[in-house]
Amino acid sequence: MTRLTLSSAALWLGASALNAHAAPPLPAHGPGAPHAAMPHAQAVLESPVARLLTNPYGEVDGLRLTDGTVVRFPPHMADALTTAVKVGDTVRIIGRSEAGGAVKADAIVNTATGQTVYEQPPEPGRARPMPPHLRMAGLQTQQAQGRIEAVLTGPRGDANGVILSDGAIVRFAPHALQQPLQPGQLFAASGLGTRNAHGTSLEAISMGASLSDLQPLYDRAR
Repeated sequence: MTRLTLSSAALWLGASALNAHAAPPLPAHGPGAPHAAMPHAQAVLESPVARLLTNPYGEVDGLRLTDGTVVRFPPHMADALTTAVKVGDTVRIIGRSEAGGAVKADAIVNTATGQTVYEQPPEPGRARPMPPHLRMAGLQTQQAQGRIEAVLTGPRGDANGVILSDGAIVRFAPHALQQPLQPGQLFAASGLGTRNAHGTSLEAISMGASLSDLQPLYDRAR
């Protein structure tokens, strides 16, 4: 059974522009391998898209490629990304490698159509994001259980989520665990999130090896 520590509750928040251009050329040395690259080094790779990743609010905030690479992209760019890229499309990722092996994309290119989505800040004059306590009102109780297919990490390489074998995505605070998680491990969680066409995604409130063995992550008295 995974032992869990208690911490202060916090939901991670996600903060559309689409540009159609010719696909940028690859560097002379060919596609890079982000898992072998130094953190924050430039990464360029090509692979088909296995699935779209979502945050607990149901916003697309990245891709998982068929080679297993996780690509992070800001959720305010979700509309542009989902217009340009579908599951099964081969994409070229231009970005920076991170400590945990993920890639933070600066540009995502659909190699078949040439459509390119660049990371951009929110448009000037765009309405400010809704405060966290109001956004949370739209979330629903969700549960997930299964074997870990992939462990998600943040920019520093800290584990901050998992993808389960059924496709459910569970996010949690980076320091919620005392022991590292491994692919193939049994995992369950209950929390707040969404279920939409892209799948189930939640922010964990309790976690364990099974739904009958959940342990709370947060001290409600604080």
